[in-house]
Amino acid sequence: MGDKAILPTTISSRTCLILGVAIASGTFILDVITPAKFVVSVLDVFVVLLCARFLQTRGIVLVSLGCMALAVFAHLLTPYGDYWDTISISNRALSLAAIGVATFLAVQSRSQEMMLREQAGLLDLTHDTIFVRDKKDVITYWNRGAEQLYGWTKAEAIGRISHELMQTIFPMPLEAIMEELLRTGRWEGELVHTKKDGTRAIVASRWSLQKDARGLPVRILETNNDISDRKRAEDALRESESRYKSIFRTAGVSIWEEDFSEIKAVIDELRALGVENFPAYFAAHPEFVQECIWRAKIVDVNDATVELFKAQSKDELLHSLDAIFTSETLEAFAGELIAVAEERSLFSAETVLRTLKGDRLTVLFSTTFPPQPSKLDRVLVTITDITKRKRAEEALQEAQAELAHVTRVTTMNALTSSIAHEVSQPLGATVVNAHAGLRWLDCRPPKLDEVRLSLERIIKDGHRAGDVIARVRALLRKTAIIRERVDVIELIQDTVAVLHGEVLRHRILLRSELASNLPPVVSDRVQLQQVLLNLMMNGIDSMKEVTERPRELWIRSYLDESGAVCVAVQDTGGGLEPNSVDRLFEAFYTTKPEGMGMGLAICRTIIEAHGGRLKARPNEPYGAVFEFSLPPERDETPPAANASPMPAL
Repeated sequence: MGDKAILPTTISSRTCLILGVAIASGTFILDVITPAKFVVSVLDVFVVLLCARFLQTRGIVLVSLGCMALAVFAHLLTPYGDYWDTISISNRALSLAAIGVATFLAVQSRSQEMMLREQAGLLDLTHDTIFVRDKKDVITYWNRGAEQLYGWTKAEAIGRISHELMQTIFPMPLEAIMEELLRTGRWEGELVHTKKDGTRAIVASRWSLQKDARGLPVRILETNNDISDRKRAEDALRESESRYKSIFRTAGVSIWEEDFSEIKAVIDELRALGVENFPAYFAAHPEFVQECIWRAKIVDVNDATVELFKAQSKDELLHSLDAIFTSETLEAFAGELIAVAEERSLFSAETVLRTLKGDRLTVLFSTTFPPQPSKLDRVLVTITDITKRKRAEEALQEAQAELAHVTRVTTMNALTSSIAHEVSQPLGATVVNAHAGLRWLDCRPPKLDEVRLSLERIIKDGHRAGDVIARVRALLRKTAIIRERVDVIELIQDTVAVLHGEVLRHRILLRSELASNLPPVVSDRVQLQQVLLNLMMNGIDSMKEVTERPRELWIRSYLDESGAVCVAVQDTGGGLEPNSVDRLFEAFYTTKPEGMGMGLAICRTIIEAHGGRLKARPNEPYGAVFEFSLPPERDETPPAANASPMPAL
């Protein structure tokens, strides 16, 4: 790159034009009055060279032709006879040749200069910073990218020592850099430069050494690319990775980093083969689930994992998940495979694992999958040990079941007279029918048809008594919680049958409005019947002292807007105090002098354990309404049918 291309013009174009015209005019006049033996027109060479500083190639050629024409014209104006001699013609030819040679050299120089200017212009278009410095590190060229990055203009930068101007911070001693540059002709590295405004920029710098014909260093071309944002991003990424590794290592929960890429590959193969229902496929191919356990590679585990699974070091856990899996884990792992097939971002489940010592652990594990598309080579699994919590929950459930059993026994004690009445009726009828049968046998001849009828009545009454005893035994039994499909309508009818005697004794009109075709609910039948029995008994108790209005107890069942199965018990008793509605379900809160305050609290606990809700509200104009709702057995809820009233008892 020539200095002419990078140095500003010191003489203006207008000045050069005036000076060129003056020289051409003076040369022409001098040439006319000077004898032909003197080569005065050769001075036009300076005119060509002067105009070459501001004219393009075409202009230079026109000026040259003009100078030649003036030389010829001046030759013709010389005194007669002089321009025909040999010396005169030779001088004119020599001057024309000089002008021609000067024109050729000027045009060639101008072309090279224009090419250099175009190249310099291209360097100004790049966003990278480019500047040239001599062997003393003095800046001789400064492109537009350098102006934009560093803030100094060309005029401010050219002539300054680069390393002092930008306060360069080198990654190694400058002497070592220059030694490599002189040896190889190139150097690359990262530098820190200070801008004009005082801020710093990290640049990827590339130096190229230019040498002269003798192989001596002449100048250095330096190209810099601002990588400050990238370096900050890299630093932030390193800090984030360091923080992640610290959290991963010191977290109090078990964290596993696993590689599911092989699992994803085989699931994608199944999808390509036409498998769409992956839950059904995994259920039908348990061997595939077992095979995937070995395909899951464990990349890393944290310290809490080593401690939880009683390993000597993490290396003992990096072989296979099979070492910690139990038979209960397979179902949860199959769910995890379904989550992979369905491209979910998260999966969690509760399952049982085992330590390397063989101890069983009840855990809650959560798997986080990276965003799609992904090879799933980095899957994060967190495992929380809930063994103690599960034991506490089981102990609490046992205590609640014990308390619920005590409450049922207490309720049955209150119903002793009603139950005795319910049993005594069929037993009394049995005795009467037995005596009648004996009398029919004493007849001569015996009336066997009447005897048969008496025996049928005895059997019927025996079944009635047996049904009453069976219902009471079902309520009084103390067994583990059994979740099963329960028909709510049938449950209501059985409970009404248990309370039949109590309803008659207190002269209560029992009405019902039950929707047909209600979906079954999944619940413990005994607990659910206990809730309904307790609510109905509370309604009966609230109406014992009512004399001025009918004693009515309504039982309603229906589906709400969400599809939940709802049961409401409505009475016309004394009602609810506005300030006590929120406290009705608190333990040990009661409005009865002889009450324990546990009935409604147990009822709410049972309903909420079944995923439902229990609430109370005043009944207009008298009494109260207690209502509970339970989710149906399946998601699809059949349309509610018209309510069909049950005959009043």
